[in-house]
This record gives sequence, C-alpha cells and structure tokens, in this order.
Amino acid sequence: MIRYFRALASLRWHLAVNSLRPSRKRDAMERASRAFQVLGPILAFLLFVPAILLMGALGLSGGWSLATSERFLATALVVLRTFLVFEFVLTILAPLLRATQGAPPNLTRFLLLPVPARFLYLGEALSGLGDPWLALLASGTLCLALGWMMTGGVVPALLLLAAAAAILGFLTGLGALSSSFTHLVFRDRRRGEAISLVLLITIAAGGMLPGLLSTFEPLRTRTRDVKAGVEKREGQRPESAPQGVPKPPAPAPGRPGRMERDGRALPAWAAAYPPELYVRCVALASGRRGGSALLPLALLAAWAVATHGIASRIYRRLLETPEIQSSRRGGRSFALWGRVPGLGPAASAVATAQVKLIFRTVQGKIALCLPPLVVLVMGTLWIRRPGEMMPAGLPVPFGVILAFAGVAFAFMTLEASTLNQFAMDRSGLTLEFLAPVSDRDLIRGKAAGGAILAAIRALLCYLAALIIAPGGSPLLWLAVPAGGAAVFFLLAPCGAIISALLPKTMDVGRIGMAGKPHPVASFLGMLCIVAGAGPAVALALGALMFLESPALALLLVAGWAAVAAALSLPLFRLAESLLARRRENLALVAQGR
Repeated sequence: MIRYFRALASLRWHLAVNSLRPSRKRDAMERASRAFQVLGPILAFLLFVPAILLMGALGLSGGWSLATSERFLATALVVLRTFLVFEFVLTILAPLLRATQGAPPNLTRFLLLPVPARFLYLGEALSGLGDPWLALLASGTLCLALGWMMTGGVVPALLLLAAAAAILGFLTGLGALSSSFTHLVFRDRRRGEAISLVLLITIAAGGMLPGLLSTFEPLRTRTRDVKAGVEKREGQRPESAPQGVPKPPAPAPGRPGRMERDGRALPAWAAAYPPELYVRCVALASGRRGGSALLPLALLAAWAVATHGIASRIYRRLLETPEIQSSRRGGRSFALWGRVPGLGPAASAVATAQVKLIFRTVQGKIALCLPPLVVLVMGTLWIRRPGEMMPAGLPVPFGVILAFAGVAFAFMTLEASTLNQFAMDRSGLTLEFLAPVSDRDLIRGKAAGGAILAAIRALLCYLAALIIAPGGSPLLWLAVPAGGAAVFFLLAPCGAIISALLPKTMDVGRIGMAGKPHPVASFLGMLCIVAGAGPAVALALGALMFLESPALALLLVAGWAAVAAALSLPLFRLAESLLARRRENLALVAQGR
C-alpha cells in the first residue's frame, strides 16, 4: 500500500516540476506566467503552515490545562462544539461547491492503472486531510491528546487519541462520500449546470439576506425602548422580570435539559451526532471517567466505519459508471441575427461566436442574473436606511450612484471574456487563426462581443436602479451610459493587450480559478476600469458641486468618453501588433500545452 501512495505522490510532484521547465515552444513571458500559476498555490500553502502550527500549540496548551484542572472545561467544550459544527458543514458542502466549478473528473482512467480500487479510494479519503479545515482539526485534536499525555495521564490521553482518530476518520469518510455522490450526480452535464446555477445564486442571495433583515432591527429596538419607557413612567418593572413571580426551579441532576460539564444531559439526537460524541469523550476523559467514555467512542468508531463503507461503494460505482454527455440542440442558445452594425462578415462572426460561448456557460448566466440582484438589494437597503447608505450633502441622487455602480459591476463580470479573450476559445482559436480572419477583424469582433455582453448586463443594472431608486435630473441618468462607454473604450483595447501578453488556459464553463484569467490580468483589468470610471466620476462631481449644473456634468462625462474613444485607437493598433507576434504562443496556451 505504501508503494502505491509513494508512486501517486511522486507522479504529482513530477507534474508540478515539469510545468516549470522551459520549453522551446514557450517564450519568456509564457514561462513566467506559468511559474506564477504553479507557485501561487505553493505560497498559499506555506502561509497556511503557521495556522496549523498555531492550532497545534492551542491543542497542546488545552490538553495540558484540561488534564491539570477543570477550570476551563466548560469554555473548551463550547469552542469544540462550535468548531466541529463548521467542520461538519464544510466537509459536506465543499465537494458540492468544487463540483460547481466544472465537469467531474474522468475517474474511469484510474481503472487503467495497476492499482486496486480499494487503494484508490483510500488515497481519495486520505487526501481529504489536505483540506485546510481538516488539517487544522487534525493538528488540534492530536496535539490535545499529546498535551494531556505530557502531564502523565496516559489512559485519558490514549482515549482522546482514539477519539481524535475516530472523528478524523468519520470526517474523511464523510468528505469522500459527499465528493463521490456529488460527482456521480454531476456526471450529467445539463443536470450539473442547473444545480450549479441554482446553488450559486442561492448562496449569493443568502449572503445578502442578513443585510436585508438587519434593516428591521431599528424598528424592533424602538418598540422595545418605547415599551420600557412606558413601564418606567408607570412605576412598573419590565414584564420579563415581574415581582412576586418565583423563578422556575432548576432541573434536578440527570433530568433532561440540564447541561452538565461531562456531557451526560444531552438532547436525544445528540446521542447519535458524531461531533457531539467526540465532545462527550473529551468531557468524560476530563472527569476521569474513562470507562463511561468507551460507549461514545465505540459509537463514533462505528460511524467512521459505516461512513467509509458507504463511501467506498459509491466511489466504486463512480469509477464504473460512464460519464453522460448531454448534447445541445440547436436553436436553444442565444443567437445574433444578421451582421453587427459597423463590422464586416468576419468580425461579426467572431462577435456572434463569443456571445454564444458566454451565454451557454453557467458563469455567463450567473453574471447576467447576479448584478441586477445586487443593485436591487442595495436599493432596498437605501429605502430602509437612507441616512446610512450615502453621506449627507452629496449632490448626486442615490439612484444615479446605484446605476453607475451597477454598470461598473457589469464590466467587472467581463473579466473572463475580455482579459483572456483569445485563450478562452481553446481549440477554437486555432480554427480562427486558420480561417480567413485578419488580426484586426479578430480584435474588433472580440471587442464587439464584449460590448454586446456589457450592454446587456449594464442595461439590466440600469433598469433595476431606475425602478428601485428613481428621481434626479434626467441629464444625470444620461451621464451614466456615457461614463460606461468611457470605461469600455479603455477596457476593450487594454483587455486585448493583456490577453495577448498574459494568456492562460481556461475553461469558461467552470466556476472558480479554472474559469478565470491570469491573476495579474485580473488586477490590470481592475485598474483599467478604475482609470475609465474615475475621471467620469470626478468630472460629474465637480460640475455638480461647484456649478450645480447637471447639463455640464453630462457634457463633461461625454467629453471624457470621446477622449477615451480617441485613446482606444492607438491601443487597438498595439493589440493588433502583439497578436500578430504571439499567434503561435496563444494557440499553444489555448490548447493547454
């Protein structure tokens, strides 16, 4: 078994090293880009090592203190319960979130290796310990037992060590079970895309829900304050503590509902909840009741064995089940009818292909639905709390600010189709290079496709802001699309230049790093958006604050858009020159070589 794991680890190491080796087919820019992509996760892991060491130190100190005194036992149990709840939830949800980032891996190729299926599953389960949350838990729980052993309590320390191994075994099996089941469900491409879209939009909407609910807190606070004032004026005590009413008697020892430190009084469901079983082992070991801790330890070990048994069966089913590739029917995807105004046939075809490609992906659908949702939520918060959303005395209506922020957000969602516009086509880029399409038509078509995507997303945000927060001068509302045009005139040619210099193998159908451009390209793209939006905002604010003229604000913003359009012409020519020199390199990167 050890030689199998050693071979797999050696294989992964050589793959990482070979990706850094120079190649005659790659230039210096491409080698530096690939090195940054590989070294990034390594640096992140090195930064994560101190967190593991810190958790181990906390475990050592916690085991020492619990073995010498029960003073901090209640606090330690609360911390353990809270931490294990997050561990339990993350272990279940993490594989699902990973599966939404792209198609399930082709695990059937593992059957071609001379490795038994049980060892493949064991490697899959043990790899779960590389997840940050499980690595932190392993460091803390194992060092907790070690700290206990340093005080001389060997038997309780061995009990805690066995409990730590059982809870880690349960969580790794649960992670493998969740991962295998998720990949089995996501084998159907259409079903996986639908689940990904619903899940990610639900998570995004759930993240905005606390902000909306918090807007009702002042109303409840005012009601409580008024009620307390009335009671004070009437000379009465609050209803929560009336005089003459005795407090409810404390529950007798052993009665259900009493939370003792040893964890005996628990709800009925906690007797079968694995994280609570581990907490109970810690509590009983601290009370020097090792015999009583054997029962929860045995139940926890049974949970771990049963979870791995079910997970191994589903993993074997995943290996033996062929992948389902749903074919797409024509006519269901977004299509552009006719030629794009101002473009030739070749550039129009490039623009149409780019828009179709983005609209077919989950990432494109999310980028279409999410920005208007954010605008509506921000508008609702402003309606509930107008004084907290914008400073007093600002000459611009909140609706105009919200509309321009939505337009800027719409441009930020274009990073996949603008900042890596050549390599995102993958094998299609080779066909574009072989087709009778000039470099100018290719860049213009890409820019036109980005303009169509940006216009659709920005229009939805603009309408959402106009509906939720109307008001203000119509001239200021007209200045918003003028400012958006200025941003696009700078982002389109700069995005083509960045795409030619920093290409990255990308799958636009994935959510996450696999579907995003190079990190440096994303940073430079953000600077381009700021460079286009900053002067527009400054000019509009200057005209409104000093001259109080919405007409002048519109004129200045439109003038800046004209200047940005003039600046884009030499930048487009530079992009054409770079594309002509880097055709071979771009084709290799697009194909993943």
